[in-house]
Amino acid sequence: MKIKIISLLLVISFLVACGSESGSEQVSYNFKQGSSGLVLNFVENAPPEKVYPNSDFKIIIKAENQAAYDLTNVKVNIIGLDPKYFGVYPLEQSFDTLAGKSLVNPSGDTKYLEFEVSSKELFQNAEQYLGNYFLKVSYNSKVEFVDTICINPNLYDVYDAGCKIESPKTYSGQGAPFGVGQMEELAYPGSDSRVEFRLLLQNFASGKVKKVVLNDAKLGGEEIECIFQGTDSKEMILDYQKQEIILFCKKKLRETNSYSTSLFLDLSYEYETKEQHSLLMMK
Repeated sequence: MKIKIISLLLVISFLVACGSESGSEQVSYNFKQGSSGLVLNFVENAPPEKVYPNSDFKIIIKAENQAAYDLTNVKVNIIGLDPKYFGVYPLEQSFDTLAGKSLVNPSGDTKYLEFEVSSKELFQNAEQYLGNYFLKVSYNSKVEFVDTICINPNLYDVYDAGCKIESPKTYSGQGAPFGVGQMEELAYPGSDSRVEFRLLLQNFASGKVKKVVLNDAKLGGEEIECIFQGTDSKEMILDYQKQEIILFCKKKLRETNSYSTSLFLDLSYEYETKEQHSLLMMK
């Protein structure tokens, strides 16, 4: 009996240890990396590969938020289908929020959208008709950037054995399709020492960024002055052909020795994607 009790305690201890290890791995995982965003997929056979005249079917879309931030004001439209051949209801669906990946929701939120579709007659003696259309999606979201950097007002002081400036630095994303891709740090020593950052904000995915707003910027917990290139503003409308912009940030320094600190940005943006698909109607 004593042996059985000891064996049971050993098994329980092993399970608890495994659970603790898994929990620590989850806590240490950083969701704010990469460039994933909203991913759309059709549910199997919705729509069917082939449809027939005068029939009803559904287009069911699985919308998954694979970003590390919530999506808000999400709108999904079906556009471009010729109403002579297909009727769609509704043409647009929307929802307020789709939560992003986090420790409490590591997969992010998923939502299913159903569109009712009715096919009509083929034209005269036609054997088939291919109806091309687009899934157009728009939403608002945010992205946060944070990195540990070196501030060194004494670039030419050989006796300062502190940190060294790394510039430029490149990044592959902060858990969203839009974010900081590169940062260059410039230090200006002297009696009026200051530091300047030039951050390249990029669209990492195939959609389009419409508008960007800088909500907050801090250097070591203190506010830092930032504006977008070519403006004196913290807001920017992006050109659909040029999906990157430079953010300039600068701050006077009080310290005289080098030290490590953090640079933090909070940005919100409007995003839009468009995917082409088709419906094949046959006799």
